[in-house]
Amino acid sequence: MALVLLLLAVGALLLTRASVQSRVMERSLDLQEVGLLGRAFSDKVSLANSALLAGGQSLSRDTGQARQRFLDTAERLRTRLAAPEDQALVEEIRIVEQAHEDALRALLDTSDDPEEQRRARERLARAHGRVREAQAQLERAVQARLARESQAAVRVDRWESALLLVASLLGLTVAAALAWVLQRRLHPLRREAAASAHRFQALVEGVRDYALVLLDARGRVASWNPGAERIQGWSEAEILGRPASRFYTSEEAAAGQSERELSRALLEGRLRTEGWRQRKDGSRFWAEVSITALRDEDGRPQGFSVVTRDITEQRRQERMQELLAEAGRVFQSLDPDLTAAEVARLLVPEVADGCILYLLTPAGELRPRAVTHVQPEREASLWEALRRFPPRVGMPPAVWEAMRTGRSRMDVEVEKDELAASAETDEHRLLIERIGIGSAMVVPLRTGSETLGAFVLLTARGHRRFTQADQVLVEELAGRAALALENTRLLREAREAVDLIAVTAHDLGNPLHALQLLLTKVQRAQAASRGEDVRQGLVAARGQAQRLGQLLHNLLDLSRLSSGKRLLDAAPMDLGELAREVVERFADAAVEAGCDLRLAVEAGQVGQWDRIRLDRVMTNLLSNALKFGRGHPVTVTVTALDADHSRLRVRDEGVGIAPEAQRRVFERFERERAAKAEAGYGLGLYIARQLVEAHGGAIRVESMPGCGSTFTVDLPRAPRPVEEPPPAESPPLQQAPPPP
Repeated sequence: MALVLLLLAVGALLLTRASVQSRVMERSLDLQEVGLLGRAFSDKVSLANSALLAGGQSLSRDTGQARQRFLDTAERLRTRLAAPEDQALVEEIRIVEQAHEDALRALLDTSDDPEEQRRARERLARAHGRVREAQAQLERAVQARLARESQAAVRVDRWESALLLVASLLGLTVAAALAWVLQRRLHPLRREAAASAHRFQALVEGVRDYALVLLDARGRVASWNPGAERIQGWSEAEILGRPASRFYTSEEAAAGQSERELSRALLEGRLRTEGWRQRKDGSRFWAEVSITALRDEDGRPQGFSVVTRDITEQRRQERMQELLAEAGRVFQSLDPDLTAAEVARLLVPEVADGCILYLLTPAGELRPRAVTHVQPEREASLWEALRRFPPRVGMPPAVWEAMRTGRSRMDVEVEKDELAASAETDEHRLLIERIGIGSAMVVPLRTGSETLGAFVLLTARGHRRFTQADQVLVEELAGRAALALENTRLLREAREAVDLIAVTAHDLGNPLHALQLLLTKVQRAQAASRGEDVRQGLVAARGQAQRLGQLLHNLLDLSRLSSGKRLLDAAPMDLGELAREVVERFADAAVEAGCDLRLAVEAGQVGQWDRIRLDRVMTNLLSNALKFGRGHPVTVTVTALDADHSRLRVRDEGVGIAPEAQRRVFERFERERAAKAEAGYGLGLYIARQLVEAHGGAIRVESMPGCGSTFTVDLPRAPRPVEEPPPAESPPLQQAPPPP
């Protein structure tokens, strides 16, 4: 009777084992269906984002198939899951997905009002979060049942082994009969159990989108499915027996992150987390990880089950929406420096590890406006490389090529030989290698047909690589950034134009009023037959007329420069002779200012120049020298620089210019001298620079506060060819002749 009861117990346990394993297989299928549900929703979100970026016209067509897959999967889950709470979760997922669909339609139908669009995007983000939360709850419920079924299978296997051992001991006396019974009764059951186990193993190996890993109690890999090999790169033979810290980044592994998470899983039973994980080739991906502690019936730790899913693309799409929303706030700023810094901050570290924002200066030079990197020491290396080896025309070639063509360039894998070839010196090469560039992307900032600058984005070698989605995002941000910077420039120029009108009215009014007073004085002096007073009044009136003429010349040149008209009418002329004429013209003004006006000319400085425009350059430089060097000597020299160039220098010993202001004195509307100087609207040096550069020359300033200033103009004697001025252009105003 005991043997019969024991055999019945063994048979019942075997049947229970098969039933438990069948239930485990069913729960695994449920978990796979939940994963398919999440992927269908992720596909829908990705396609919706792409459609919205393209204008939204194809939203229904692009997302229809993905949404139908989502609804079909939800229906299958509702049929498979028998528990009422599970069915309620499935129904909740369908409801919140419908809310997400409604929010998506509402966003598409919103007007251009930024506030309405912001509310629609917030509604869409909330609906997206509710879908993800409901899906996560369902996934946790299914995983919990899977874990319980797995533990039940372990317990059944142990009881079966114990009973078989007892049966063997008791069956020694009836070995032959018992062997026949076992052969007839247990063999079919074992065959069914093996088939069930084989099906379960096939199911686990068929899961390709999840890495299913079993760890032993010491945290070493004990089981490894093909999905884990696909996601993380190691084969089963390579990874079995290795610690779980191999999956973490080098920084987290060194900090003991793996051990801390396993300890938390032991304490809490299950741990869900997200973070960077590292593949065999060193690349990184953003992973969603669920760690479940496995225990025996006595509560002793047996190991861990680790389910890992690569959600890099999903997180990238979600962050793309957040970045675009945040960019809308940043681009409302009217401060170009703040806009540049904020754009660089947006891109690092979400899209890239490092970012350089280059902007074109009015002189056509490329200057870094913002530099940032996730690692402070590499950011310092970037700044050092840019400071010691600043960009020049044609260098770096990739940036200039992108700006010239208006097309982005992406190098998914930057070879070390290419980086070494781009270095100017060995020291420059060491600085570039210290940055450790893996991938690179150059995106121009364009508004209309004008290029304002370029983004240069970098990733660290072995960290991550740029994708097409990254390029689309950065191009969108670059377009918005260029528009914001252009709007800032237009607003600044509008304000400067208003200031120009106000200052021009004031500066033109002063000499006109003085001229009226002087002519009245001359008229009275002539009536009283005072010849000397008449002569002095005419001299003063002539000086005011000269000042008025110079203001009008500057305004006319500014108008021509702003409209893009050609200014030059070059012909052979002597630069020294022109300098003598200008110095003679300012002789009385120099006496009035208390300046000793000196001239030194080297003979033979003949070239192909526009006499009227160089007269304007000398007039502006000498006028400034007398204005700001009042009471001090002023020296004008004309010499040969070399066989092909002549040099003009105007030196005063007045108030000077601060070092930080010297780089701005040649910009429009800049007035950087002492506050006690006469009022003006900062056009003279700007126009002088434009006219000198139109001749193919260069102008610069050397100055120290309190020690005066020296302006140097270098002119090629045979400048580049100049187009004929348009026939509709008005004839230039002539300077007033010098006073007698």
